[in-house]
Formats: sequence, C-alpha cells, structure tokens
Amino acid sequence: MNKYHAGELQAAWALAAGGVAPLSLTVQEPENQTAISLSVISRIALIVPPSSCRFQCACDVQPVLVAFDASGNVISTLGSNDQPWQILASIVGSSAGAGVIGSIANYTNGEAQFEVFGITATGTYQIQFAFITPYGVSK
Repeated sequence: MNKYHAGELQAAWALAAGGVAPLSLTVQEPENQTAISLSVISRIALIVPPSSCRFQCACDVQPVLVAFDASGNVISTLGSNDQPWQILASIVGSSAGAGVIGSIANYTNGEAQFEVFGITATGTYQIQFAFITPYGVSK
C-alpha cells in the first residue's frame, strides 16, 4: 500500500514484468467492507497556512495540507486506518534556536490537519512540510 502511494510498486512491478505495471489498485482494510482505490502522490499543497502565531503557543489558525494525484484529484487516504501517513513541519535554514511545536500531523480524510502547530521563538521563518517516509518506502 505504502509503496503504491509512493510510486515504487509500479516501478518494481514494471521491471519484473517487462514494462507492464498496474494502472490502478484497490484495497480493503481488515474487518471493513469498503474498498478504496489507491492513488500515487503527485504533489502536496498547503491550503490553510498557519497564522496568528504567538511565542511558545499554538497558532490560532492551524496549517492544513492536501495531497493530489497526477490528475489533480485530492487523495482521500494515504496509508491505512491504523497507520496513516504523516507530515512533518520543520524550519528551513538557520533557525537561531527556534523549533516547531506540534510538528507532526496524520493524513486522514483527505488532509493533514495540524492541531497544536507553533514556533518556539519570535521572528519570521520559512516552514517546510514533508511526508515522513512510511515503513518500506525508500523515497
């Protein structure tokens, strides 16, 4: 599942099968009657930037990120119900002792909604958001 989202499964399958790889994949969670189609991540976007942030406190407006497939559709699920993919927020470059509070958010229901995101020092910072690589994914 994780390798499919990252695009690794298709590449490995094509290599092993002479260039042929699955165009789609549907999975079903254990003890769940609903099947979902998996998508490959093309890009992630910050749709709600953090704002109204104060020193050593969670921002009043928490960041929200969304993952899109190559067709521009929002990916509703990354990973499984028990182990969703996560997004990590970090400060880019020299942070002069600043850190991120609440730096990890789970990707569920089509988005990663941070809950207690904040910065530990005053100033202006560039924040980078990236997926934490799930188990078994090398990218």
